Amino acid sequence: MKNFLKEDKKAKTKAFFFKNSSVVFNKKFISFLEKHYRKTKKDIRICMHKDPSDKHHDMVLLQKRKNFYKPWYENRQMGTFPHKHLKKGETYHLIKGKMACVIFNNKGKVKFAQAMYPNDIFRTPINTYHTQIPLSEYVIYHEGALGPFKKGNSVFPKWAKKFKNNKKEILKFQKEINRRISR
Repeated sequence: MKNFLKEDKKAKTKAFFFKNSSVVFNKKFISFLEKHYRKTKKDIRICMHKDPSDKHHDMVLLQKRKNFYKPWYENRQMGTFPHKHLKKGETYHLIKGKMACVIFNNKGKVKFAQAMYPNDIFRTPINTYHTQIPLSEYVIYHEGALGPFKKGNSVFPKWAKKFKNNKKEILKFQKEINRRISR
């Protein structure tokens, strides 16, 4: 893999870029992601865009199932904490596993929750709180979004502060999301 990938040492989680822009993402890269996960039990991604300053980002991510209510800015891991982007949407194309996409209103009420299976595609609307929740041990999916990613691009909801150190609220919220997910 070292012939094809270069590590992004500045990334918040393990991330790689292709050395060459003309590479097909195939089974050998899926195997690379899975081997890393089996060894470390941590998230990893391969970026298909040239570098972080690109205007369009395509990434293939392996994301483990974890507590979605813990934002990445707290645990310095790729999180699935509800957030929104004021000027862009995101597209998710599931490759492996089972994942839920959830849309919230501005007060934190679930508006839409749908399970995704391999080859399903979902696009989040602009300026809408959303999250993706791995339902299997891990998921592998392609994410496309406008770049470049900048700190502050993600807006975290005020309504989520009630979950900080409040297990009862967290469990209630998780139960509501699980109830709403169309399987």
